[in-house]
Amino acid sequence: MRCRLAKLFTLHFSTLVVTPTCSITRCKLEAAMSDFRIRDLQPEDCRELVNMIKELAEFEGLPEQVKITEETLRRDGFGDHPFYHCLIAEVRNKDSQDGPWLTVGYAMYFYSYGTWVGRMIYLEDLYIKPQYRGKGIGTSMMTKVAQIGVENECQRMQWVVLNWNQGAIDFYKKHDSIDLTSDEKWHLFRMEREELRKFATLHDQTVIKGC
Repeated sequence: MRCRLAKLFTLHFSTLVVTPTCSITRCKLEAAMSDFRIRDLQPEDCRELVNMIKELAEFEGLPEQVKITEETLRRDGFGDHPFYHCLIAEVRNKDSQDGPWLTVGYAMYFYSYGTWVGRMIYLEDLYIKPQYRGKGIGTSMMTKVAQIGVENECQRMQWVVLNWNQGAIDFYKKHDSIDLTSDEKWHLFRMEREELRKFATLHDQTVIKGC
């Protein structure tokens, strides 16, 4: 999660139509399948996922905040109750059409819940390596996450973007996303681990003092 000033965006799925015969993502992928593909994260991808997470943090000017490890990603992303879900983007090795696929990006998301609307999906990260941008991969990944949200009856998708990333902001607004920070005056707060630990013991301390 980004701690610099960030804008909070939301996309209401009532503005997105996905049909069984030709979803936004499916149409894009069919047209570009020879160039790239999108698939679910596998445990063996976690090492490269850590590298891309660090690359994204470098781009955002926050490399020191990355604490995640390959082991943590393996633990939290798989099993009966995963804490996150992730898509991986791959391209063909340009030197060989029969060669291995190369990992070039990821989209991490998880489900949340809003008391006003019910089910929601949160897009934590969307990252494409610089040399592979401008090829429609990022757009296809984001529409794939949106499709997953629609299929799971989510009412909206939310995410944050740093306020200096004007290119991304313009793209989101172009696709009918709402800037909650400016339009509805919402501010995003968080507690780090130590502050969370202290706050978690506040009730016990209050009870003791009141005895």
